[in-house]
Amino acid sequence: MTLNHMKRTLIILTILFTGFTKGYSCKCYQMNLRNEIDSADLIFQGIPINRKQVDSKMIYKFSVDKIWKGSKSDTIEIKTGLGGQDCGMIFEIGKTYVVFAKNGETSHCRKNAQIDSTHIDLKLDYKFTNDFVDAFKNQEKKLNVQESEYLNRHFNSEFEKYDFKDKSIIFTHSTLVVSKSDWIETNWEYDNPSVELVELTKEEKEETGYDAILVTWSKFILTDKMKERILKRLK
Repeated sequence: MTLNHMKRTLIILTILFTGFTKGYSCKCYQMNLRNEIDSADLIFQGIPINRKQVDSKMIYKFSVDKIWKGSKSDTIEIKTGLGGQDCGMIFEIGKTYVVFAKNGETSHCRKNAQIDSTHIDLKLDYKFTNDFVDAFKNQEKKLNVQESEYLNRHFNSEFEKYDFKDKSIIFTHSTLVVSKSDWIETNWEYDNPSVELVELTKEEKEETGYDAILVTWSKFILTDKMKERILKRLK
């Protein structure tokens, strides 16, 4: 084989290999939050403080802030891939994360997320902590402390000027009025459900005893006619 022929062969192989590796990237099956929680044996909030590579794995050491599921510990080591086609999770040192792991390992395919980019920490608080033990389990019109805290934290960006504290809220799925317990059971696992908050007029508040309507998963902006139908269903 001549030198020129060897060079041409090398170039062709390089092109083929590059095309193959670009097309071969991490492919994930994304679970919903409910299944993610069930499948993990460790769920925690923490800050990666260092990392080390061992063979084809990266091991991150976390300083732990909170553990929702798993044994208590001040520090935890989590193993993952290197990133890219092996679906390894890349954590930034010094950032705060919610981490889902099983058998000491995690990946990019799990619902790991920086704490300031997700509501998952709120969902986990609701499912695992005593802070929300009495939330959304009663039939009272007025929100209790836990319910108003949950809604304020969840919708702080959508309704940043609205305070749910001591408010009485009508919960709906589209234009169907639902109970508080049905609403939370349907929506707690979603980070960003489609929502609209409609405050009632003074006359409507006096007539119904409610302050606002929280419209969830509606394809349309709530019109006056739609609002009228919702309020009629309360009578």
